[in-house]
Amino acid sequence: MDVAYELTPLVAAKLVVYTFGTLIHLFMMVLILGNRRLRRLEWLLFALMSALFMWYSGNLLALNITLYYGAGPAVLSGFSRTVTMLGFIAAVPLLVHVQVEYFAGLVPSRFWQRLVVGCFYLPVISCPWLEGRILGRLGLEPLVTLGPPVRLLVLWAVGALIFAVGINVYLNLHRRAAAPMLARFHGYLAGLQALLALGWAIAYLPHALPPVGGLGGYFVTGLMLLGLLPSALLGYSIFHYNFLDLRVQRNVVYSVAAIFGFLIYLNFMRRLSGWLEVHDILPVAVTEGVMIFVLVVLVEPLKRLVSHALHRQFISEFEKVQKLALEIEEHAKRTGDVASLQSLVEERVSQALRLERVRLLPGPITNANSAQGVSSKAHLVPISRGGETISYLEVVPATGAVSGEQAAALEMLADRLAAALELCRLIADKIQLERELAAKEKMAFLGEMAARIAHNVKNPLSGMKTIVQLMEEDKGLPENARRDCGMLVNEIDRLNRNISQVLRYAKPARDTDRPADLAAIDGRVTAISRMDADRRGIALDVVDAGPCLVEGGGEAASDIVSNLLVNAMEASGQGGVIQIRIIRQQREQEYAELVVEDYGCGIPKDKLDKIFQPFFTTRAGGTGLGLAIVKRRVDEIGGYIGCESPVGAGSTTSAHPGTRFVVRFRVAKSPSDLERGVSPNF
Repeated sequence: MDVAYELTPLVAAKLVVYTFGTLIHLFMMVLILGNRRLRRLEWLLFALMSALFMWYSGNLLALNITLYYGAGPAVLSGFSRTVTMLGFIAAVPLLVHVQVEYFAGLVPSRFWQRLVVGCFYLPVISCPWLEGRILGRLGLEPLVTLGPPVRLLVLWAVGALIFAVGINVYLNLHRRAAAPMLARFHGYLAGLQALLALGWAIAYLPHALPPVGGLGGYFVTGLMLLGLLPSALLGYSIFHYNFLDLRVQRNVVYSVAAIFGFLIYLNFMRRLSGWLEVHDILPVAVTEGVMIFVLVVLVEPLKRLVSHALHRQFISEFEKVQKLALEIEEHAKRTGDVASLQSLVEERVSQALRLERVRLLPGPITNANSAQGVSSKAHLVPISRGGETISYLEVVPATGAVSGEQAAALEMLADRLAAALELCRLIADKIQLERELAAKEKMAFLGEMAARIAHNVKNPLSGMKTIVQLMEEDKGLPENARRDCGMLVNEIDRLNRNISQVLRYAKPARDTDRPADLAAIDGRVTAISRMDADRRGIALDVVDAGPCLVEGGGEAASDIVSNLLVNAMEASGQGGVIQIRIIRQQREQEYAELVVEDYGCGIPKDKLDKIFQPFFTTRAGGTGLGLAIVKRRVDEIGGYIGCESPVGAGSTTSAHPGTRFVVRFRVAKSPSDLERGVSPNF
């Protein structure tokens, strides 16, 4: 709490230091509050900056009061001393609390940490007594009114600084490998705090009063200036490296700095003109005129300096965006995965441009319903390709709004992002085509192999069957031998069916470019299967909906219906019911649906995603190719198949949960093209 009664070089130095201290800590308060979401550590840091602002601004106010009034009004003097003392008393425990809170974010919180914080907050209870002593004798210098307790206050502050030095040295030693930039920051901070602790101990502990009245001389003034450097270092780290994830808008920083600089210049001009007039050197008007003229002269150099700084910043931001765009494009070329590209964009853009959140929307927003998931605080950046908006970037700024430099960077990035998305989708399509081509080549090879197997195996099997049948008809053979021959005939038939099924799966369907009557095919398949269904005690409920012409050809439709019906009969038990119906869309007539529904044992949920895989079966003796053939035929004709189990009133706890298969066919656009009289192959 400094006081002075005339403007000396020491007082002028004090005024400069306290002015900068006030502005720097005010700037830090604005910087911290400019962020949208503050955690506990940021609020503590804001409180510490507020306390230091009170300390510097209170001393600045005290100096100005005594310079202007001399003794000064009691209200103003008491207010300045109260603000100064409260700032000092609050700053000491808050410094320890901030260090401990930051340390706890890296190392698990321990009891000793909370104990240390509590011990440093304990002396705050003496604040009313200290304030009473200061306000009780306003005519004396503040340090004189406090007397011997000054040493205790200094010891308290020095202890807080030493504790902070220990924390920062520990962090410097343990973060060199993982985060060298943060390690250097903690090292610099520890050095500054150590110098401050040593300086305050030298200045105040040997004697209770400073050596030059209430001002403390140039040494104490230097300590006050040194006390600004930790806050300046913290602001620099936040500004350049997003320390503590506090994001700063550079244009706000430049604007606030320009305003503060102009205010400092006006204050300096007023002080200098008053001092020159008091010493009969120059009148106030002349001094102010000269200072304004100097400012006009300096406008052009300042303009060039600012233009150079802005140009350098633009180059820096442009290079950063270019580097980010190249990283995104390389990722798109390397992976061809849109989902992976989306994750990279959302992570890297928010980091590089200091945004709270970035989300790449999957497609253009066409109406209000499409924008329901978009935050009300978000800024939408369109991503256009060839004059068409293909997507949006949803940007949520860390501060109140998107800054000008962020908006420019996002627009520049959106142009490159459109090309990256297009490239990624083209590569994904190419990969998909290559996979489909490889699958077709594989299936072609399998078809050729199956045809050879059918030729080389089925003919001998036919001969074997004929011989065994003749042996079975021989009355001279014993009864058990004839029974064994019958079993061999059944096994030969089963082998023939299995080989035929493999051949049918491997070979593509024929005439898929011709339309077929789905209802007629459905009727033929159920007519052939009805005898087998009656033998098993299964009722076939066929809903006749009249002719239904669909694309894909008769062979594919026949394979689909017959395999679904066989699968349903295998799943149904004695007395079961299988319903087969065709549903035609009444409005758009673009597709028709074949529904095959049974009330059998159902399909377990963990097996639903595997039922269309070749050779996967849950039935003993099954080949696992029935539903695989259905899926392949549906893919060949460009349709859709879905499976639901359980269905209807059945449930997972029901004795007959049932299964429903739905196959969607495209409705034939030219019914007259149907080749009548040609029966599909079964």
